[in-house]
Amino acid sequence: MMNTIHEQQQNRINDSNRRLEDKLKEREDEYTCYKQFYILCGTFNVNNRQPPSTVSLNEWICRAEQIPDIIAVGFQEIDTSGGAYLYDDKKKEDEWEHLLSKTIKHCGNSISSDNKYELVNKVRLMGILLFVYVRSQHVTKCTAISRASVPTGFMNIAGNKGGVGIRFRFYETDICFVNCHFASGDGQTQRRNDDYQTIESRMAFTDGPTYSFKDYIWYTPASSDLHSTANSGQTTTHRWWENIVNFKNSFNDTKLYREKFICLYFRWKISNHDIIFWFGDMNYRISQANEQVRKAITELSMIPLQETDQLKCEIKLDRVFKNYQEHTIDFLPTYKFDPGTDVYDTSEKLRTPSWTDRILFKVKRKKVRGNLNDQKKIDDEIDVVKPLDYFCAKSVKFSDHRPVSSLFLATIKYQCDEKRSNEIREQLIREFDREENDAIPTIDVHPRPPEIKFDHIKYLDKSSYKIKIKNVGECQVNCIILPSSQFSAGAIKQQPFQLRSDEYYFNCLGFIPAIPSLIQVKEEQTVDITFSVKPEYASLFSNKKQIKEILILHVENGADTFITLDVTLDMGPFGLALDKFPVTLFNSRTNQYVYDVKLSLNSDNGGSGKQSDLKELKNDPPALYLALIDCLKDRELDLIDIFSDDVQDNLDLIPLRNEIYNHNYKFDKFDNSELLMMLIHLLQCLPEPLVSTQIQKNIFNAGTSYYSGGTHHPATTNSSQYSSTGNVNQNSLPSSNSSFTVSNVSGPIPNEMRNAVSILIEQLEQKQRNLFFRLLLLFQKIWLKQQDMEMNDSSQACRAIQNCIESLSLALLHDEATPQQRHLFIRACLEDDKPNNNIPRSSSMTMSK
Repeated sequence: MMNTIHEQQQNRINDSNRRLEDKLKEREDEYTCYKQFYILCGTFNVNNRQPPSTVSLNEWICRAEQIPDIIAVGFQEIDTSGGAYLYDDKKKEDEWEHLLSKTIKHCGNSISSDNKYELVNKVRLMGILLFVYVRSQHVTKCTAISRASVPTGFMNIAGNKGGVGIRFRFYETDICFVNCHFASGDGQTQRRNDDYQTIESRMAFTDGPTYSFKDYIWYTPASSDLHSTANSGQTTTHRWWENIVNFKNSFNDTKLYREKFICLYFRWKISNHDIIFWFGDMNYRISQANEQVRKAITELSMIPLQETDQLKCEIKLDRVFKNYQEHTIDFLPTYKFDPGTDVYDTSEKLRTPSWTDRILFKVKRKKVRGNLNDQKKIDDEIDVVKPLDYFCAKSVKFSDHRPVSSLFLATIKYQCDEKRSNEIREQLIREFDREENDAIPTIDVHPRPPEIKFDHIKYLDKSSYKIKIKNVGECQVNCIILPSSQFSAGAIKQQPFQLRSDEYYFNCLGFIPAIPSLIQVKEEQTVDITFSVKPEYASLFSNKKQIKEILILHVENGADTFITLDVTLDMGPFGLALDKFPVTLFNSRTNQYVYDVKLSLNSDNGGSGKQSDLKELKNDPPALYLALIDCLKDRELDLIDIFSDDVQDNLDLIPLRNEIYNHNYKFDKFDNSELLMMLIHLLQCLPEPLVSTQIQKNIFNAGTSYYSGGTHHPATTNSSQYSSTGNVNQNSLPSSNSSFTVSNVSGPIPNEMRNAVSILIEQLEQKQRNLFFRLLLLFQKIWLKQQDMEMNDSSQACRAIQNCIESLSLALLHDEATPQQRHLFIRACLEDDKPNNNIPRSSSMTMSK
């Protein structure tokens, strides 16, 4: 209980400290000397091509008139080969680093031999690479350097798409550089928006502590010994500002105090920085007909094209990049060219030319007023960041993109007058002392009371409810939404939040923007609360037709708001165990399965007309599974096509799902990808994997180290950690709770795994074994032979094969085994040329029917 009280007190202190920091920032012109520096940002999608030996990047990077103090360069698609998914090869990264360093060195020396640069940091996520260089004379003023990456590719875990970032403190200004590669495709605007939201909300820089004179306001124990009291759990009678003064006075030398103080590992988010530069291949297109765009380019009529530029439109609608700015575009679209030419795409796809490669920036304060460049105080406000140019390097033609760069003049907080800042701080502390009792976080919630009611939710449905939260108090508000069980006497029980076994519903809730959420004074935020059933919880919901729960919108140090959640569910066959389906019927006269009993008994509609013709096959799979398999088995199935990114991104399973709910099992009108993915969804929704958990434990954990795949952490529904987002896209592949580890699609399969498959099959129950072999026949039909693998070695084909392996293995095993075990298992099944001879037959029919 003492610890809880101490934590609550610490939270109140931290909130006051943050408020003091905000107020101090508002007056930083009174104690700050500014200096202007040049910053160059560049982005280039190299289309998986090595730099030609004769290529020069000078046009892209060099500026004859100005010497950049900071150079940040982002690359995309430096390596999109299948190997990039399997292992970390630094060869291409090193090649680009060498060429970039050589170019920067040449550009600097062309103006003066004293202009040397040092690499501050670099970060890579598969094909996405970011370098940040700083002129040598400023390197010592770069502190709190950190990097981060966020994947947004396949299932938000593959790194073919995503973002990388580097942040550091430059003198007294916190700067962040983000390089990104968003989803491709003309009609994928929303996916690109989602990629931005994912990177913006998830990227956090936590590699190390931060240092600055101003950071001492975060310190709370009244002692100079950071380690002896920070975690002691003892309450203190000192007021928070007394702690600050006592700690500061413990150092005789102010400079020593500034250097020694360590902020307790503040998690820097992108939005926390003073200046943000965000660039990359954002893939936003021009929403006009291809012919119109090409004609406008020929006529050099750029303004009409920019009016339909997707990124500009989305920013205008406040959907992405809120408060970001972009310099005027005065160059032709940078994508897509025939490599080595100035001709836009003439391939079969005939891509619409677009400005996919962009550079944006954002500042906390747009303008400042103060002492500039060691001169006297200036009266006029100056821009914190002023774009000087926005440039496309036309001479660099080896890729299908053109590199883009932009030069900025940034006003940096160069020096601080500590005496004056302390005077302002003490003045603010006195003001806060008077306001302390009145500064209680207060929100207004609409609608009031918030009542979330979702009726008749089916599997794959995604329903949403919007809550508008407005900060009507005098201090910022920290909000979080959690089940009522997580609170005790107004306090959060523990962190991270452990959900009870009966609170699995909460993991099916999604919150956009992600929570916890910080709302500034007088600001308003709309939270979109979504509900969609995840496959791993489908069986639990099949037994629970209604959810009635209480959620709490918790305001730190303020009044909480209760939110009622009322959901009625109809899971249909999803989540239903195989033995809970109606008994499978077989028409002995027509030698066919019966998918519609009424039709079978109706002689006028081609049925048998005799009840005696119908046989119950208790050991055969349910009719729904048979109908899907039978519809697929006679078709030509293309693995690369079914599991390609384009097909998966545009998949709509709702019409097929509706037919299943209506017990209409005539699936001839549906595409192969829809039928196969629906079958995979059904399998992953089973309460127990088709290959049961116990069998997997007996086989995979039997001590064979060759295919054990490392430490195994099975997923359970007994306890799950709180997740701020729980969205399920009905078009996406079923996902695993474990991290996505890609196996080699063409390496050897150990004999131990092949033997394990044989042993496993013998342990299956009759109905499960019957379904397993039918699925195996179907899956083997779509699997590529070795020669086909070698012919399809492109990055798109490799991604499709990996998607296939992960999807099929999850369908049969769920995520009880490790990813490596699952992948080897499914390959051992698919690449075995013998199982067809061992497939059991039903007691009353053949599988060919």
